[in-house]
This record gives sequence, structure tokens and C-alpha cells, in this order.
Amino acid sequence: LAGGSMASKAGAAKKASKKDLDDGEEPLQAVLLADSFKKRLAPISYTTPKILLPVCNVPIIEYTLELLVTAGVKDLYIVCSAHADKIQEYCSTSPSCQQFTVNILNVPGCKSIGEALREVDARGKIRGDFILVSGDVVSNIKLAPALAAHKHRREEEKNKDAILTMVFKTSPPEKRRRLFDEDDLAIFLSAETGQLMQYQTMTSKGASVEVSRFDANSTIQARYDLEYAHACVCSPEALCLFTDEFDWQDLHNDFVPGVLYSEILSYQIHTHIVTDGYSGRVTSLNSFGSVISDVIHRWAYPFVPDVNLFCDSTFQYTHPFLYKENNVSLAQTASIGRDVLIGSGTSIGEEAVVERSTIGRDCTIGAGSVISGSIVFAGVKIGAGVQITDAIICEDVTIHDKANITQNCILGGGVIIGKGVELAPDSRVTWAGRPKEGDDQDDCFGDDEE
Repeated sequence: LAGGSMASKAGAAKKASKKDLDDGEEPLQAVLLADSFKKRLAPISYTTPKILLPVCNVPIIEYTLELLVTAGVKDLYIVCSAHADKIQEYCSTSPSCQQFTVNILNVPGCKSIGEALREVDARGKIRGDFILVSGDVVSNIKLAPALAAHKHRREEEKNKDAILTMVFKTSPPEKRRRLFDEDDLAIFLSAETGQLMQYQTMTSKGASVEVSRFDANSTIQARYDLEYAHACVCSPEALCLFTDEFDWQDLHNDFVPGVLYSEILSYQIHTHIVTDGYSGRVTSLNSFGSVISDVIHRWAYPFVPDVNLFCDSTFQYTHPFLYKENNVSLAQTASIGRDVLIGSGTSIGEEAVVERSTIGRDCTIGAGSVISGSIVFAGVKIGAGVQITDAIICEDVTIHDKANITQNCILGGGVIIGKGVELAPDSRVTWAGRPKEGDDQDDCFGDDEE
């Protein structure tokens, strides 16, 4: 992983020198990645942009935009390789987007973070330090201190080799959700400066640090209590490095090791560690439900439904963890359990049961139906006597009487399920075909990558 070359570093420094801020008064910029470049959210992602999936009836991007607003971002670049038209339409009408100068960078066929950032660099729009974040993040962590620390290193300490500051949050190992290898990190950093020295995923044999890491640092911390908070502060040199190192595709697997272990490049990566706050990301079907549960249980406060920050919502909160908007019709004999969110315009019939589920706006749930542990998008019509267990039901689905939607089923937008139909566990039903190569990378049925 000893990446880079003299030409690479010289090219990066030359380009970056043209982009450095002269007076520090330029509006703060951010690059938001609209695509995951993974294959974990099918068939939902066939028809719905990932950043518009509803977390507690609010498109995920709204949470990410609020994170950027609190950091002081004014100039926003949204990079998307799929559903660019839908994202453009949403941003043109969203009040949250009016707080920024929004630029949609459509990059058809883009298959990785590396390709996306090379395209950003090619457009020549980034003029100084910027925030890099995925558009599927729900976080109440303050990014301003990380930005200030990054600028201090570069401007006050004159350390122009400090090109990236990664934000981490403390999380005891026993409380971490390790869905994928990239979630299980062992990190070694300088105790004096917070400079990242080694970065690896934990293996069955544990983790080890190279002795050479002590040459310039007498004290190194070994941390297994940190999670990446899905945001970092970058200098323009980071973009230039992605351009020069065309085989770097991923931030964690290519860029970070390539910088840390290069025998030629002198660039540095630093860490900013926070002990309070929440940061969750929708990277898979499993994490989709986990993030929703965290918001319902108020871990992301103030980003909770009853604060009504987004989308003209009107939620009210009642214990235990029940959120209900105005204009919801509940039959007298309907049973609503805990951990439930119900959107405006929804009607729930006699003796229906809803528990541990979110219900979108303008849904109809027929008499005697039971919905448990499920995510139901807006506009869904559910007949009488229907059973839905641990499933995801996308927008405008119709499910006729006495159907049984079993565990881990996913119904894509607009699907119609006939009367009495029983779906086998783990079924995926959609009217949309698999996207053509390059149109969407989230095309795997399941949480694992193909």
C-alpha cells in the first residue's frame, strides 16, 4: 500500500495552491455523496434515490442538510450517479435546500467514491477546505470544532501536509453494530497531536502496530472504542490525490492506507474525536431499520419527530415512544403499541394492530390487520386481515385482504399483492427491472455485497 509518486505529490500541491483560500472569507463548501456505491438496498433503490428514503417519514437527506447547516456550510455540491432527475426535483422544492447554493453534479456510470471525487476535482469548483459527507447520515454531532481544528493546523501551525481530518465518536465495543468489516475499526494515533498513524479493521487475530510508527511519536494510542462518524474535513489536496492516484476507489480501503503507508508522500491525516452525540448511516437494509429505531428512541435529539424540524410535520409524542401526526384516524378498537410512528392522513381500521413500525402519510390499514416491526412508506393501501411482519413496504403499494407478508420481505414501489397471497420469508417483489450497469450500484438482494 505504499502509494504515490513524486509526480503525484507535485501535481497535487500545484493544483491545491491555486485553490487555497486567500482571505478565509469564501463561503464554506461541502460535497455530499448521494450514492453509496455498494449493493445493499435493492429493490428499493431501483426506483427511489437512497438519500430520499424515509427515516421516520422524513427523507434522509434532510437530516444531513441540517448537519451541514449547523456547521456553517453555504455552498453545497451533491454528486449523484443515479436518479439525478429525482434528486434535482426534490432539491428545487425543499425549503432546507434553500439555505445553500446547491449544485447537482450528475456523474452517470460512476461506481465509486474515488470516481465521484475525481469528477468533483475535474469541475474545479472547490476553492478551499470543505466537508465531505454521505447523504444518508443522521447525526447531531457538531462539525464546526473539527473544521476549526483542521484550519488551525493548516493556517496557524502552517502544517500544509494536514489534508484530512476524520471525525470519530467514542462507542464502547460492546455497544457497536458491526454489520460489515468497515464498521469494526482498530485505530492507532499520536497521543500528542491526534495524527492518525495506523488504520485497520479488526481481525480474528486482533490488531498490531508497526514498530516504525514510534519513530516520530513516543506515545501512540491504540483505540478500539471509536466509530467513524461518516464525515470528514478535507483540503483540496485530497481531491488532487484521488485524481493522481486513479486506482484509489474507496476512502477507507484506498485513500487512508495510501496516505498513511506511503514512503514518498508526506501528507497527514488527523482525527477529531467527540464523546457525545449520535451518528448513524443507512448503508443497508439492516441499518435502515436500526437508524429509524434510534431516532424513535431519541438518541439523535433534537432530530426527533416531535420537534417537527422537517417537511411541515406535526408529530406529537406520547409515552412510550408513540408519535402521531395531526389528521390521523384511529378506530376505537385499533391497538397501537410502543415504538410506533404514524403519518398524517393515515386511517387505521377496527381491531387493527400496529407495533414497532413506522407508517407513512396517507396510508390505509384495514380492519383486523396486524403490522409488526415494519417500515411502511407513504400512500400504501392495506386491506383487511393482512399480516405484515418485519418487512419494508415502499410507496403506493396495494396489499389486498388476508395477504401475509412474512419476515424480511420487501415490496417495491407500486407493487400490488393479491387477496390471500402469502410471500415466503426474504421475498423481494418489484415491478422495476434491475438497472442497467452504471445506472445504480445498489442492485444486490441482501445486506452483503456481491
